[in-house]
Amino acid sequence: MKKIVFYLSIIVAVFSFNVSLAGGVPASDGDSDNELVVPIDLTDPDAIEAGKGTFHSTCADYCHGHEPALFIGRGDELEPQYIYQTIFNGGQGATPMPPWGEVFSEEEIWELVSYIKFLGTIEEL
Repeated sequence: MKKIVFYLSIIVAVFSFNVSLAGGVPASDGDSDNELVVPIDLTDPDAIEAGKGTFHSTCADYCHGHEPALFIGRGDELEPQYIYQTIFNGGQGATPMPPWGEVFSEEEIWELVSYIKFLGTIEEL
């Protein structure tokens, strides 16, 4: 069983890396899922730090990497509502990312969004 989990983890990691090389998560396409109201200040240092803690304490750190190039420099490109929906619903076939909506609270997801948006403001690590 451990071998199966190990091999599946490698497959997910390789796929995620390939997705990042191919342009990563697509930008928002303006659909109705983007009607969410952002309930927190995404630039709040406490929210960013909380999101960073959640990101690095879950498999997100393993799947996307400790310094996720997928998000670096894409701050304006990734809409908060799109990031929220992707975390909540998962990749829905576009990526192997599972849905986290039943794992994280709404507040935790928005904190993850604030951390990802923060990473988007960084040009290079």
